[in-house]
Amino acid sequence: MMQRDKKYIAFVCTGNTCRSPMAEAIFNKLAEEKKLDVHAESFGIATATGLSVSQNSKEVCDEIGIDLSDAHSTSINDTDLNKFEKFYCMSQSHILILKTYYNIPTEKLCVLGVSDPYGGDVEVYRKCREQIYNSVKEIIQSYEN
Repeated sequence: MMQRDKKYIAFVCTGNTCRSPMAEAIFNKLAEEKKLDVHAESFGIATATGLSVSQNSKEVCDEIGIDLSDAHSTSINDTDLNKFEKFYCMSQSHILILKTYYNIPTEKLCVLGVSDPYGGDVEVYRKCREQIYNSVKEIIQSYEN
């Protein structure tokens, strides 16, 4: 029997401390439950590697049984961009940067349109998480087919 190669996708935002870590964790939990050969990672366009994920992100993910307590940011400069078959960007500006400065082909790029909750209260983060969760469910479905 032929071993299928695991596929990798990336969730991209600015700081990699709010949106993309939530998306990564939610995706990997759902993919694991459905036994899909796809693994998500996340990184930020304008961040340093090793920053803690925001407290509100941890809190709202905790509410749905996802643990972000050990999650840390990763800079785009510390990421092997070649391994990803798809980049799910939180906004159009992230797509522009990946295309312009990193020569990522357009067909690998997808915009989710999730606005940055940074600086908002828990309720803002909760809405953000729900938006991400719904987007991630659609991405999962695309891999099930």
